[in-house]
Amino acid sequence: MSRAFIPDGYTADCFIKGVANIYEDVRFRYRPVLPEAIRTLMHNYFDKTAQQQAEIVNETLKRQLVEWDICDHEGNPVAITVENLNHITKPLKDRLFNVVTCYDGGDLVAGDDTTTGEESALNFDALLPAEQAKN
Repeated sequence: MSRAFIPDGYTADCFIKGVANIYEDVRFRYRPVLPEAIRTLMHNYFDKTAQQQAEIVNETLKRQLVEWDICDHEGNPVAITVENLNHITKPLKDRLFNVVTCYDGGDLVAGDDTTTGEESALNFDALLPAEQAKN
């Protein structure tokens, strides 16, 4: 599967590993923001007021997140709304924004790694001799 090309209507699954005492693991689905839209969103971003920056982040997340497994303190699922986004810890919210804008790819879930373990069984001495035979 290509990750470099974003087809229309594409939805991706992602996982963000929790950080102790800040936020728990989060699994979510999102629609990646296309490059030209990212350029427009981020144009002079750091010259904007804090309120304008928050609006960009909130609206982008609200529109691009399809679903997530974030729950409140009672275990009830939390809807993806601007009001609820305002209650997400800043480090998590920043990661979510960076993922949907393709600046971050999220984290690997145990078992999702594409390596097979065969790499450690390779005989490097046979494959890569230390010295080439000299004539």
